[in-house]
Amino acid sequence: MNQLMLIFVSSVHLFLSALTFLIFLRVLLSFFASEESKFLLFCAVVTEPVVYPVRVLLSHIPALEAFPIDITYMATYLILMFVQMALPASF
Repeated sequence: MNQLMLIFVSSVHLFLSALTFLIFLRVLLSFFASEESKFLLFCAVVTEPVVYPVRVLLSHIPALEAFPIDITYMATYLILMFVQMALPASF
């Protein structure tokens, strides 16, 4: 049972790491790649189910309505990092 938990935690950690990396790539590619870029579209399709709920939550904060920068990706990144840190150590 302990090995099963280790495999599960390692898999979740790997998934969250990949998702975090794709969010980071999505932000970078949005500056440099065209909107028709297939890899940018792939990143958007994979990361949007995680980013969208954070975007909705942040839209309910009145102080952020006039904020000139979209901090949705940064907030999502931080949430994913906290979840990764909350996972038990796999070693």
